[in-house]
Amino acid sequence: MLAAILRPVALPAHLLGRPAPCDIFDARGTLLQSAGSPLAWRADHAERPPRVFCEAGHADRISSTNPITQLRAAWQALATLDAQVECGGAVAAAAVIALAHELVDLWHLDADACIGYARLDHGARPSVCHAVLSALLAAELATANGGTRQAIMDVVGAALTMHLGSMALHDRIFALANLPGRDMSVDFRRHPTTSAQALAGIGGIPDDWLKAVAQHHENIDGSGYPDGLKRVGIALPARMLRIAEALATRLLGGKTRPPQHWNIQQTRDVQHLVQHVFGADLKRLDSLLVRQLMTRLSAFPPGSLVRLSSRELAVINRRRAEANAPPRDAVVFVGAHGHPLETPRVRRIGTRECKIHSYVDDELPKLPRYDWQRVWGYG
Repeated sequence: MLAAILRPVALPAHLLGRPAPCDIFDARGTLLQSAGSPLAWRADHAERPPRVFCEAGHADRISSTNPITQLRAAWQALATLDAQVECGGAVAAAAVIALAHELVDLWHLDADACIGYARLDHGARPSVCHAVLSALLAAELATANGGTRQAIMDVVGAALTMHLGSMALHDRIFALANLPGRDMSVDFRRHPTTSAQALAGIGGIPDDWLKAVAQHHENIDGSGYPDGLKRVGIALPARMLRIAEALATRLLGGKTRPPQHWNIQQTRDVQHLVQHVFGADLKRLDSLLVRQLMTRLSAFPPGSLVRLSSRELAVINRRRAEANAPPRDAVVFVGAHGHPLETPRVRRIGTRECKIHSYVDDELPKLPRYDWQRVWGYG
């Protein structure tokens, strides 16, 4: 069944005009070309290679790229950059900017796998996991808002570096069972300024990126920090980053705080979904941007864990191309017997035998050990 999971691949230029090495599909699973028919897409003037889908078992015939492996490498690269800043070492602007470009490219190739995997696998420091998931969600929001590639890159870079030089502080706060003490709270409220100053000291970082870092804890009602800015006084990238970080916090949870539980009855439309997920925080956030992000992600963002009517536990691995459409498939990782499956199974949602019964966050205070990349056809 793993072979039948569709995953995206970027068609390299040398294959164009040659026989397709395997069946080619679109994002909806519609067959575009059969194996052996000539690949006719034109690559000239394209911003990046054409992206299509193929069965995971055949994907290596076109490309061996594994965005999840590269996502793990991005975790490590971010941790290394932070360590260099904390110890006062020299950091090249090119390295910081390259990391943002790399993450944007991974997101373009397989946003669903990157977001879903970042939600489920916490194999890096909490501060690193949080920054990377925030960056991926920020890319979604910037795109929903019609941002250019540079605008997307700036907000992604800001998310990656919003805690630069203070990630150890965020890890300590994550590990606390109680509220942080006064000294730690003071340091925390300073971190937008100190991180922006660290980036300015590196030099060569775009202005919109720097503003987003400096203002990413400002609220539109003026209740944020460090400057108490309001509404349009807060730069657009900063308003986007504020929302992406807030959602990442809810999705990841904390040391003593599980991920926020979603009630399936409260996610039936965008208005209820937004209110359910953000609640009282909506008065502090740009509501138009919140709605744009949640419309794009839908009620079942990649990585959502669900209980099926068959009693199986499954992961929603891909969104539908249509906005707010319910997921077409779920990938089962725990069978009805309660044991993890060695090989995940694809289930078509909406049949009489297979419907989504509920979210299962409240059933799983701790995720089982699982090779989550297999849910997206990698590994």
